[in-house]
Amino acid sequence: MWTGPATFGFIWEDALHYTTVILTLWFCLGNLSVVVAESPQTDLDANVVDGTYQETLAKWQFENEKKLAAPEGWLALIAHVWLEPGTQSLGTDAKDTIRLPGELGDAVRGRLLVNGNRVRLESGEESRILVNGQWKPSHEIHVDDSKLEADSPDKISIDDRITMQLVRRNGSLALRVRDARSDAISRFSGKRWYPIDPKYCVQARYHAFDEAKPIRIVNIRGQETTVSLVGYSEFELDGRKLRLDAMLESPSELFFVFKDLTCGKTSYGPGRFLNTEVPQDGETFVMDFNKTYNPPCAFSPHTLCPLPSKENHLPVEIPAGEMMPRAR
Repeated sequence: MWTGPATFGFIWEDALHYTTVILTLWFCLGNLSVVVAESPQTDLDANVVDGTYQETLAKWQFENEKKLAAPEGWLALIAHVWLEPGTQSLGTDAKDTIRLPGELGDAVRGRLLVNGNRVRLESGEESRILVNGQWKPSHEIHVDDSKLEADSPDKISIDDRITMQLVRRNGSLALRVRDARSDAISRFSGKRWYPIDPKYCVQARYHAFDEAKPIRIVNIRGQETTVSLVGYSEFELDGRKLRLDAMLESPSELFFVFKDLTCGKTSYGPGRFLNTEVPQDGETFVMDFNKTYNPPCAFSPHTLCPLPSKENHLPVEIPAGEMMPRAR
């Protein structure tokens, strides 16, 4: 059993635990080409370790920024329009319910017909509005009506610039509109990151719940919503035992929404995000806080980011991962 904060000098009681920490080091440090002897007393070359780790994390940071500024990333989001029962117009006119950039031209016209959970898109061929790459005069947009939170698999597009997606959030339907030439993308000059520090790549133990636990939380707009917790992680940092509740991002990925004492000072005030693998119940796994990133609401006013529950407020500073965004 490990006895202190996660560092590169773990002390383990038996060979099985020693094997676990070597695997963890390999995961944290990327494809590290260092031969480690069987003795626990082996000293790794600090320069090689740090260099490989820094290179791996720098690549991850680059990909994280690239994804944010992609044509279908969060910086491209220009509208999140709640849909009401009945007809909503879509076009470039100021009176349209869903208003698109004027330079697309007056020919871009359509309408959404909302009847309960059914949404139908109608448009003329000259509108250039496609669904999944094809134009149809009438097309029902699909979204799973058995879930409070769901995204439609159908992609609505105009030229190579606009993409739209029907989503359900907390039981209500909305249309998200993205513009590959948004002002937010053109103004983006990169994220700000704390110096990469292997100290914040920690070993944690995962405890899965027998059944997912629904809890009520608040999103960035102050709206209450229900999310499901699938388990929690326990770890130590700076000699303190800590815990974070986890949601499920995908079948293979845990999602942590948390707040620490850097929030509002040097990191984003409302909270921070972290994704990890999904371990087995009782298994040790890696939580690399150098991969902590800001929620989309740090960059776009059109998002509904969840805020951390009180249980996920950590009484420590974690100066790792993404910092406060640059001033807009």
